[in-house]
Amino acid sequence: MNKLDVIVSVITPLYNGKNYIENALRSVLAQTYKNIETIVVDDGSCDGGMDLVRNLGNAIVFLSKNNGGAGSAIQFGLRHTHGKYIAFCDQDDWYLPEKLQKQVEYLEDHNDIDLVYSDAYIGDENDAITKYTWTQIRKVVPCEGGYKECVKELFKRNFICAPLVVMVRKSALDAIGGVREEYTGAYDYDVWFRLLKNGSRFGYINEPLAVWRSHSQNESRNIRKAKRIQTKILLDFLKQSPFFIVRHPMLVFIKMMRIIGAFVLNFNPYR
Repeated sequence: MNKLDVIVSVITPLYNGKNYIENALRSVLAQTYKNIETIVVDDGSCDGGMDLVRNLGNAIVFLSKNNGGAGSAIQFGLRHTHGKYIAFCDQDDWYLPEKLQKQVEYLEDHNDIDLVYSDAYIGDENDAITKYTWTQIRKVVPCEGGYKECVKELFKRNFICAPLVVMVRKSALDAIGGVREEYTGAYDYDVWFRLLKNGSRFGYINEPLAVWRSHSQNESRNIRKAKRIQTKILLDFLKQSPFFIVRHPMLVFIKMMRIIGAFVLNFNPYR
């Protein structure tokens, strides 16, 4: 099979995203890679955003469910995908034109890699793009490899900007049972841990292939909620990987103290 013949399923969860959803989906439809299955999961929206989606035509698969959060919307969408590869585009972000093509080519050329990610530009509420990328602003060093190379760095911080910059093999997601629906946010952080623990390897394309929009309505700005979810994800990982605590006791202690401090002070150190 030609590497440009494989299907990529792009999942976009929608919840009251009327202001940005059209821009996000148009960036998917405008990809240089054309063999795309675009799936929008309406997670109980009430702002009329789905009307905008329907106006974009029959190139989009429309799904609807009761509100359950981002994790449940993604898992619902996964059950309806047919692609070899899965990509994600949140309702307020957008792709650069060659995003999917470059990631398909990477995965087709690297059979030992289950997930490939990239950097992203930072965008604002008016679609303006800053000259700096997410890794530059956050001072993040990307990580490649498997559990041995990446899990310690992932525990320190999520070195992947957002699901937006990821493409992953559907078979690898299926092997871990997909996304945990109870995570209304930060579901991706949990998925990265479980993929690594299951033997997946991560690859990196050293360029921005998408735009992550920073604005006042970002769910991640609810700091206390985000820290509660992050704590649960890390504790779940430690329960499944007790030897990690033995090998890295100081790292675990420092990480948990930082999370508690951020929660108490309602402070996000990344902003």
